[in-house]
Amino acid sequence: MSLATMSSPHFVYGSHHPEVLKTLLNQEGFRITQQRHKILEVLNAAAEGDHLSAEDIHQKLLDQGEKIGVSTIYRTLHLLVDLGLLRELALSEERKFYELSNPMTVAHHHLICSQCGSVKEFEDAAIVSLGQDEALRQGFSLLDCQFTVYGVCEQCS
Repeated sequence: MSLATMSSPHFVYGSHHPEVLKTLLNQEGFRITQQRHKILEVLNAAAEGDHLSAEDIHQKLLDQGEKIGVSTIYRTLHLLVDLGLLRELALSEERKFYELSNPMTVAHHHLICSQCGSVKEFEDAAIVSLGQDEALRQGFSLLDCQFTVYGVCEQCS
């Protein structure tokens, strides 16, 4: 299975079960290490709508007694993004955030408060449709469509 197949809208990864991850990594020439497994467990345990940074994952692992370096976490996150298992989100200027990529869920987008940094998710099929239309018009195949709106939330207004 190629990277393109895994990130296509028809690729179903489900709940990111460790055996499925192992198969995907092996097919791409990688191994599932204990560190990769632990990092994926943290991502799987995150509540829906949570966006974790590498530092958040590192802290959660430390809280569990795991000693995995931040550089290992970053390498693993980049690999999982490349495999289409994670979405990398630029929700702030300071750092990137990550969420599981599941093609079975409805595409969602983000509202970000430029004052406090709070993030709200929302769905709008018209945005995805617009992205798909524009991709086709420009000769692209749509892999992902993210729309981010920056503003000031109600609490900061």
